[in-house]
Amino acid sequence: MTQPMHTIGHDMSSGQKWTLLIIDDDEPTREVLAQSIESLGDFRVYQAANGLDGLAQFQKIGNVDGVLVDINMPGMNGIEFISRIKELDNSVVAIVITGFPSMDVIIEAMRAGATDFLCKPFKFDQLRFAMERLARERRILLNNQLLSQEVLAKKALEELNQKLEKKIKEQTVLFTISDTLSRIKNTQELYQQLVTLAATLTETSDAKFWVVNYDTRTLMLTAALNSFHECEREISLDRKDLPPVQVVCDGIPILVDGSCGPGHHLLVPIFIRNEVFGVLAVSSPIRDQSFEEGIFLLHLLAEKASLTIENLLLYESVIQNLHATLKALVRSLEAKDPYTKEHSHRVTQVAVSIATIMECNPEELDSLRFAGPLHDIGKIGISDQILMKPGKLTKDEYEIIKSHPVIGAEIVGHLGLLPVEKAIIRHHHERWDGKGYPDGLKQEEIPLLSRILAVADTFDAMTSCRPYRKALSIQEAEQEIKRNAGSQFDPVVVEAFDKYLAISDHQ
Repeated sequence: MTQPMHTIGHDMSSGQKWTLLIIDDDEPTREVLAQSIESLGDFRVYQAANGLDGLAQFQKIGNVDGVLVDINMPGMNGIEFISRIKELDNSVVAIVITGFPSMDVIIEAMRAGATDFLCKPFKFDQLRFAMERLARERRILLNNQLLSQEVLAKKALEELNQKLEKKIKEQTVLFTISDTLSRIKNTQELYQQLVTLAATLTETSDAKFWVVNYDTRTLMLTAALNSFHECEREISLDRKDLPPVQVVCDGIPILVDGSCGPGHHLLVPIFIRNEVFGVLAVSSPIRDQSFEEGIFLLHLLAEKASLTIENLLLYESVIQNLHATLKALVRSLEAKDPYTKEHSHRVTQVAVSIATIMECNPEELDSLRFAGPLHDIGKIGISDQILMKPGKLTKDEYEIIKSHPVIGAEIVGHLGLLPVEKAIIRHHHERWDGKGYPDGLKQEEIPLLSRILAVADTFDAMTSCRPYRKALSIQEAEQEIKRNAGSQFDPVVVEAFDKYLAISDHQ
């Protein structure tokens, strides 16, 4: 946490050096804290690695103004340490450090005598403000000792506790938002979570989110919690009398006070690259929160969501372009070999059906849907003379054909596919008995999705016409695949394939 030099604000600095004791069993954290606090210019910092060492240091130093103590330490924890030093000197200001800002832990620390906390990881400004509060509180406590220590100190602590509660709420909100958004995989899911979070945070009953379409000059309703009017589905940007359009035009939040209808409506903009991307609105017949508090909560949500939206939009754009590029390569391959027309599509459909019967997870099914159509893409690197030869291939020609999984994996190797997707392409000609290619993998060394695709690929090849042979019937192909279960194919996959045929329209 390298930061420029600062000093405590001018209203705090009086040339006095405040003595601070840091107790943390993590030495790097302790050193960074000490260096950062000493850079403020108004503190003399001591360190201790545990609670017992801290008590010894505290008594040795003799006049400690404040302690900064980690809650979770072996032996004596931070809360017990605070209780002990408060028995020695009740005017010492105690700040706790925690990586898990649970309300129960914070309340326990406050009862022990802590008046502030820092949540890991924290920024330099948060530390600086905490030190300002420490210096200010210490001076108040020292002055109160000369006047009416108990009464005035209690009032100061109550104010600090209120700030602490507000800070805890802020940190909890930030955690809830970050945790929820981190699990979202696409924009539509994000928009729905956005309205759900907005309603939850502001304790309202309804929420809506519009996306701005600058090409058509409209606001499009993309997510809503509970009911909405049909006229809200698409709003023209020319309707400047409507609150959502006003937010887009002015780029600032607005509150509709309910004079035009029941309840209040709070609307905030969401920006991407300094342009209004969308409008988030919440409403409720009864609002216990103030306008400022609602704005604060929705601002936190909008700020976090904007970055997530931008990243997802970029990702989806890249994926769409990648899909288009790879599909063009597949179409080029099919144009070269009319006998493989739609082969990749059919193989993928059968493979996904088998995988569904085998209860593969959604991520595995998505990988099959993406990589399945590309499994033969390596054939684009095989000469037409060999690829389209009507008769039986020579040994050398067959060796060249066998290189297509490696060529395919190489083609897609630099295009951002997942390892499991590249493995589907490379290993779909491996055999259960280890006699396949290109790597001679056997049994469960072969990735599961490759084993599934191998059965689907063979089934479609046998039931398709070729220049050198007629297509087999569904029953003939099924019997051939069953006969090779345990040698060429995974028996478990063949069993799932048999169930697929029993419920499909192939029969």
